[in-house]
Amino acid sequence: MRTTTLAVILGLWLSVAACSKPTQDKTSQDLKAVGSEVGAAAKQVAGTPAVKELGSDLKQGANEAAAKTKVAADEAGDKLKAGAAKAGSDLKSSAKDAGAKTDAALNNAKDKAESK
Repeated sequence: MRTTTLAVILGLWLSVAACSKPTQDKTSQDLKAVGSEVGAAAKQVAGTPAVKELGSDLKQGANEAAAKTKVAADEAGDKLKAGAAKAGSDLKSSAKDAGAKTDAALNNAKDKAESK
């Protein structure tokens, strides 16, 4: 919106530059008056209860979103911990099984070597 406003003002100033000096002065005064009125209107709008309520609603929405994000992050963390614990347990069990199979294979090979 600021870009559009600046473009309009720039266009008006360029138009003024092509006019006579009295016309330029009058247009310049009119532009200043309009700018002042726009600023005053913006201040009035900012002070209205609806705008204040909107700000309050936005703040409340941001707080709710932050709370939901925290809950989701906590749940994800808990699931990650549980998954890591299960993976560790499974790895430990698999390592024990592999160790037992290796011991059995070594014992079998040892028995075969001794029987020859």
